[in-house]
Amino acid sequence: MRHLLLLPLALLPVAAFACGSDPDPVTTPDAEAPVPTCAGDVTSKTFASGNAEGHADPWGAKAANQARAGKIRDLAKVKRPDDARNRLLDSDFVLVNDKIAVYIEGARPSDGYNPFGGEINGIEVVGADGLPTGKNQYGEMLMALSRQVVAPTSVTVLADGSDGKAAVVRALGQLKNIPFLETFRGLFPDEYDFPAALDYVLEPGAQKVKLRLSFVNTRAEDVDFTGKQMFGFFHSSRSKVFTDGAGYGEPKGKHPWIGFDGERTSFAIGQPQREIEFGLEVSGFQYFTGSGLTVGACQTLETDYAEIAGGGPELDGLRQAVRGAFGGPETHAVNGTVESDGGVKHANALVIAASATGKVLSRTHADKDGAFTLNLPAEAATLSAIVPGIPTGSAQVGPADATAKITLPKTATLNIVVKDSVSNEGLPVRVQIIPVDKAPTYPAAWGVTVPGDGRLYQAFPMDGVARLPVPAGSHRIIVSRGYEYEIFDQSVTAEVDKVTEVPVSLVRSVDTTGIMCADFHIHANFSADSDDTILEKVTSAVGDGLELPISSEHEWIIDFQPTIQKLGITKFASSFASQELTTFSYGHFGVLPAVAVPGAVNNGAVDWVGKSPPDMFKQVHARPEKPALIVNHPNSSGFGGYLSSTLFDYATAKGKDGLWSDEFEALEVFNDSDFDKNRNASVKSWFSLLNAGKTIWAVGSSDSHHWRGSPVGYPRTCMKFGHDDPTRVTGDAVRDFVKAGQSVISGGLSMTVEGPGGVGPGGQAAAGQYKVTVRSASWVDAQEIEVVIDGDTMNTKTVALTPVAGLPGPGKVYENTIDVSASASRPRHYVVFVAKGKKDLAPVHPGRMPFAVSNPIFF
Repeated sequence: MRHLLLLPLALLPVAAFACGSDPDPVTTPDAEAPVPTCAGDVTSKTFASGNAEGHADPWGAKAANQARAGKIRDLAKVKRPDDARNRLLDSDFVLVNDKIAVYIEGARPSDGYNPFGGEINGIEVVGADGLPTGKNQYGEMLMALSRQVVAPTSVTVLADGSDGKAAVVRALGQLKNIPFLETFRGLFPDEYDFPAALDYVLEPGAQKVKLRLSFVNTRAEDVDFTGKQMFGFFHSSRSKVFTDGAGYGEPKGKHPWIGFDGERTSFAIGQPQREIEFGLEVSGFQYFTGSGLTVGACQTLETDYAEIAGGGPELDGLRQAVRGAFGGPETHAVNGTVESDGGVKHANALVIAASATGKVLSRTHADKDGAFTLNLPAEAATLSAIVPGIPTGSAQVGPADATAKITLPKTATLNIVVKDSVSNEGLPVRVQIIPVDKAPTYPAAWGVTVPGDGRLYQAFPMDGVARLPVPAGSHRIIVSRGYEYEIFDQSVTAEVDKVTEVPVSLVRSVDTTGIMCADFHIHANFSADSDDTILEKVTSAVGDGLELPISSEHEWIIDFQPTIQKLGITKFASSFASQELTTFSYGHFGVLPAVAVPGAVNNGAVDWVGKSPPDMFKQVHARPEKPALIVNHPNSSGFGGYLSSTLFDYATAKGKDGLWSDEFEALEVFNDSDFDKNRNASVKSWFSLLNAGKTIWAVGSSDSHHWRGSPVGYPRTCMKFGHDDPTRVTGDAVRDFVKAGQSVISGGLSMTVEGPGGVGPGGQAAAGQYKVTVRSASWVDAQEIEVVIDGDTMNTKTVALTPVAGLPGPGKVYENTIDVSASASRPRHYVVFVAKGKKDLAPVHPGRMPFAVSNPIFF
């Protein structure tokens, strides 16, 4: 039975977030016979509510040795990290004791995917002053029966804790369908609609909050919830899942508790006297199932359904919280240092303790002086210290040892200083270092992220200076700045205790005067399926030469511009906000621009639930920003792609009646891919629309969720602004370029196109001679131009690129004059030019092919 359930469940999270391949739509089953209900005295039964305000001073709980519950009232007493995602309002509630604080939403519209409120909004430890430490990184948890959660009509305080007993906050309402899960009725057909209450119970001195579930079974039959008890976690963007058995590896099987380590703060959840079973983890969503819940006909059930322990910092703090909340072996403190042979202390070293069998016992980071503390059980353990660029060091500790010293080998230092060859100014760049000896790898259970592709480093210094420790020996150094610059690719020998100076002068060899490029589809950790920070996304984009990196979070609106300003790189880049409107039924869409509305649900993101695509498109276009609507990855299978979900017909250029609308401005024809890979999918769809007389433009974006594997800015959409000052670019201006089709998609090659009269992409010209100019750095391969007239990709004209002779180099320029004419009569004609190379973009972006595609010129 479980395996049959998990098979369809594999569809759920992919549809929620993944921007690539998605499943086919789920059909709704035939209606079943009505379920007999209980007598009126049962169906009318409700639960009591409490006090609307609670304790007047919940923050005084620690000083009074109490647990207290009350309305927050004064948000000034609540410290929040700068990158907090969830809203917290003064109408919300808090449970506090001497160990943890738990925030509970009021009965209000909620951020995330459960819109009803009454959820946990955060959990974290309290400091010596009795106030939360302000490091909360909590995401969202769906605790559902089938597809229903407790939707509160009120949230009140049942017990404020002033009597020295447990403090209790109650969310009172009924079991109700989560709206976005209506797509999955075929997978989760059961609906209960029972009167229900969810109590959050915090006892004095407790490390955990109890989630007490009560409801009335209004059916005249027993209800068994086996296979229908969902614990769904949207926490991967800020935390790593951890289990006692698998560490940070895939948590297969059953577990007494599931932990989430956010380093700054952490928590763990379990079901009393039961285990939680792993279902799957896809696209940042972890799905687990609970067990042991049944209720008799016409009966009222009250059960301590789950417990959540708050802890941190890091895994060591999580482990301590789990021991205090759920029990476990006694531990003792091991104090140690991480230092080199020469006595150099290593600040922020990652220290991992593993048992003789490889089980991860604890993990933490050293402080600024290289000191650390781990709380370990009474057994032998190996302590390993990881510092980027330095071979891993280790030390053995016995069951009773209280001190440890981890010694790392002496290292060499590479001091890479990058400057522009003309201005002699520092440049934002990508620095890759590949050692002759293999770069280190680590067990999955350790949860260590490595640069990948055999790299020791992939760094993005915004001032061009990278001072990096490395093992002694030979290292290949690759320095790049996107596609317009030459690359530095040399091997150097680094010596122990010496600094090897590596001066780099980068030549800008591709002239793109007046043209700047954008990536409209970038995810950071405000999306549930990306764990990249905003800083990582911005620096990797600008280091790769992208002038306009645009945030597009799932169901949230943020702006990269404050980070660009804080980094002092406004000379090189600017940004504005957009949104990826991520439906669970009809595809994903870029809303460009989309201005955030602080305080609004999901920061002002478009609410698509319950709306048909035509109505949704009207809603988008009615926004004050007058945004361009981009159909993202239109041909992704199932309901991840709008064209797929509406059964788009290439012959008629339409989808299913009632669901189809062509009121969008652009297709994301190129999503981390080139022309040839999309020829028979999104390219074919685009040409089908153009052939049907629809003026739909193409854009290209990365859809980057993880910068290490999906580089920001491949491909990118390039626009001719007539200047090179990013600070002068506005969201409105970019929107207008997109709506006018005045752009070229670049995947490594720069291309300009002029038809008769100097008409460019998006314009109306005539048959005749078209001038196509392609530019590339010497390391980027350029071979040919494919000329596509009226979308006939099966009968295109391909010509070799003609190099311009006598140029000094090292960049390359190609100019071709191409005769364009129509071969058949139709109301309008258009031409699209495709430049291509045959070698990939290694060593900068291995595996990705160089190309450029113009938007159509009509004639």
